[in-house]
Amino acid sequence: MYKLMIVDDEQIVIDAITHIINKNISDVEIAAFAKNGRDAIEKARATHPDIILMDIRMPGINGIDAIAEIRKFYPDIKFAIISAYEQFEFAKQAMEFGVEHYILKPINRTVLINTINKMARQIDQQKEEKKKELEIREKLEKVIPYLEQGFIYSILLNTEFDEELARYMEILDIGHSGGYIMVMQFGDGEKASGLSNRIGSSIIGHENYPYVRDIFKFKCDCIVGPVLVNKIIVYVPCDEFRDEYEFRLQTIELAEDILNSIRRKMKMEYFIGIGGYKRNHEIIQSYNEAVKALRHNRGEPISHILDICGEQPEYAYDIQAASNLVAKIEMGDSEGAAAVFAKITDRIKGMTGLEFNIKKNLLIEYMVIVHRTAVEAKVEEDYCLKYNDYIQEMLLQDSLENLISWCINRIKHITQKIRSKESEKGSGIICRAKKYIRDNFKDEITLEELSRKLNISPQYFSRLFKEETGYNFIEYLTFVRIEHSKKLMATTNMTIKEICYSVGYADPNYFSRLFKKNTGMSPTVYIGNNR
Repeated sequence: MYKLMIVDDEQIVIDAITHIINKNISDVEIAAFAKNGRDAIEKARATHPDIILMDIRMPGINGIDAIAEIRKFYPDIKFAIISAYEQFEFAKQAMEFGVEHYILKPINRTVLINTINKMARQIDQQKEEKKKELEIREKLEKVIPYLEQGFIYSILLNTEFDEELARYMEILDIGHSGGYIMVMQFGDGEKASGLSNRIGSSIIGHENYPYVRDIFKFKCDCIVGPVLVNKIIVYVPCDEFRDEYEFRLQTIELAEDILNSIRRKMKMEYFIGIGGYKRNHEIIQSYNEAVKALRHNRGEPISHILDICGEQPEYAYDIQAASNLVAKIEMGDSEGAAAVFAKITDRIKGMTGLEFNIKKNLLIEYMVIVHRTAVEAKVEEDYCLKYNDYIQEMLLQDSLENLISWCINRIKHITQKIRSKESEKGSGIICRAKKYIRDNFKDEITLEELSRKLNISPQYFSRLFKEETGYNFIEYLTFVRIEHSKKLMATTNMTIKEICYSVGYADPNYFSRLFKKNTGMSPTVYIGNNR
């Protein structure tokens, strides 16, 4: 039901419009009448109609001014001007306020009905569009956290980040060319570098993640990463300050404000490390600085990289090593992946003076990336691989040697499953390719055409086909054609020329040479021996 208000200083016009609507339009309810502009404004506020029929010439506030005022608080109301004066200036003024309909007095019954019905359809269309916009917005709100987590993972991996960065910045509407990283760490203890109860902290962190994310989002424009054990990585895009010291104070003040809000709900110890401002393509440096600031703090809740003393040895996550490890895993190279990981563990073992828990935390960071690689490769869970339990399994290891052994076994297991998956995928592709060639050998088939149908690159398909069949693409196509031509020669009375055309060749001489090369005899001899 649509609510309609009639505004006219002549009662006879109001009565006529009322009569026409009540008699001919069942889904419109007349909610109010007004005889001047001021009355129209007050009654529009009181009744909030969907449609207003507005006379232009009225005592006091005229119809145009009344429309302008009502538009301020109800911009979606549909207006139709009614006037005995067919003057373009009135229509022009009305159009400036979004009025699309103009009805002349004396009012024509058909014109009035059609105009009201048209406005009702416009209202329905607007409601439907708003509903769709809301649905899209709701879907986007559900997707954005995953996009933001992908952005943070891209920073950690630093693999082809420039290209990924451009896509993420466009999708997430990031308008700044730089920013800084905050890393929040939580758990039990007095220092960020010695927090305990990581299992419990991780569980609590996941349970309260939506709340923590909302706090960060409310306090600043930022991108919030997932919970990684007992850490959350946050990227804050911003412009570079000329006064570095003032900028540092602002970032620390923001971090303190965030921690104060989080502490009201979550009763744990929280620490935030802050990296320096970096251009987006160098943002990994800000992450490393934030991690260093956390590990070097002396118990203060907030530590900025420029405030800490730099005497302690640096033991940050090695991005390049992680990228090399992922590359080996994706290629299915178990031994190569194990060799890369051995270099990582040698480096961690050599970090003298570090507690076992810190070294364990470093290894967990690498294994988060390893398991993410498995997820992206669509490796299914099995008796050994559980995506929800691996962090807890790592936390339960009681020595560095046992933990490293666990990691190597897991890396090899994932790598082997990826290799097996690629092998199965390759076999399936080749089966489809061979079937397509057998079904279409009479046509002109190219490597590029078949690769496109299989949705893989020609280079990859060519190598895979050779490995699986022992033939290259042209050799196999020729083999299928020659075998079919031999069958035709033995079972039909077709001429050599007819057989040549029927198996996909346009030149009988070329076909004869190819046939002899592959069978050791000419088509004529073969026919003589087999017919």
